[in-house]
Amino acid sequence: MQELMFLGLFVLALAIGWFLGRREAIKVGFMLKPHGSAVDRQYFIGLNYLLNEQPDEAIETFIRALEVNPETVETHIAIGKLFCQRGDVERAIKVHQNLLARPNLTDLQADRVQLELARDYLAVGMHQRAERLLEGLADSKSSLRAEALGDLVTVYEQQHEWQQAIAIGRRLLREQPCFAVTLAQYHCEMAVVALASREFEQARSWLQAALKVDAGCVRALILLAELEERLGNLKALPGLLRRIALDSPEFVPEVLALAERCADNGALNLTEYLDQALDRADSPPIRILLARAQHMRRAEGREAAEGFLLQHLERQPSLGGVLGLLRLGDEGEAETGVSASRRLLETLQRARPQYRCEHCGFSGIKLHWQCPGCQQWSTVKPLKGHELT
Repeated sequence: MQELMFLGLFVLALAIGWFLGRREAIKVGFMLKPHGSAVDRQYFIGLNYLLNEQPDEAIETFIRALEVNPETVETHIAIGKLFCQRGDVERAIKVHQNLLARPNLTDLQADRVQLELARDYLAVGMHQRAERLLEGLADSKSSLRAEALGDLVTVYEQQHEWQQAIAIGRRLLREQPCFAVTLAQYHCEMAVVALASREFEQARSWLQAALKVDAGCVRALILLAELEERLGNLKALPGLLRRIALDSPEFVPEVLALAERCADNGALNLTEYLDQALDRADSPPIRILLARAQHMRRAEGREAAEGFLLQHLERQPSLGGVLGLLRLGDEGEAETGVSASRRLLETLQRARPQYRCEHCGFSGIKLHWQCPGCQQWSTVKPLKGHELT
């Protein structure tokens, strides 16, 4: 089915290009070939190949029949892109290289062909050739400059050359302010490298730079909070934790253990912190509700904790919440059928996804800052009502 669709689009593109070429010839007062010429015969030969289910021969025949002129350049570019999308990158490269060698291309057409050729090279892993083409466009005044910068930064990202990605990303940021989210993640990647080498001050510098680029980068806040705890700088912790609760309350479960340790040291009022996160969240994460219920149980008793949890579960039912409610009832009790059933439910709960990408729908039990499915940054979020407990 996909093969037929491809061939249909291909023949349509060629027909349009052929028509435009003939129209241009009529416009200037001459025809290259009379009706029934070798050009027309090439089309009939190509159609014969199609009918005999020989698509490769048909495509080659159609390409030979389609003359390259200013009216048909876009058709040739489209043909090359179709080859690349189909997986026939070698043929796409041939089409685009042939176009680029033409002396009669406009500047914009030449830039477009150069960009598509670079993308062909990227598709087969020829990164150095792609980089040279993209750098030429990125350094020009072409209207395709932003696209070239975007492709170039992707090349460095794929190769984990984070410093080069940051350098190009800063240039792209001037063209596309929304790129700040991704650029901040590149700074976080550099911080992770520095942490692995125990270069703590350098890591802090990268994380602070990430927050300058994107003040709402929750990953930078989490890494910075963990770093400050590691270095014993407890005074900085409460402020960082509160920023997470205020700006990204759905990520509070990721720092819950850190908040509890901070509370044990007297630097943070955990009850107030959890209440703050609950007030800011549209749909409170179950793990925050369960942590708040546990503290309420110790301070006010089991009945108050169960009432608090039930109140929220009536508005936002979830398996994790039900399991938490069963735990509150089981704590300190002898082994019962209820507790055995709870353990079975916990086993089922562990297999449920905890995070989902808001861009492509990828789901899993581990938090990824870059989605493994669509490669987008900062799109994976905790699933509300489905967290592991």
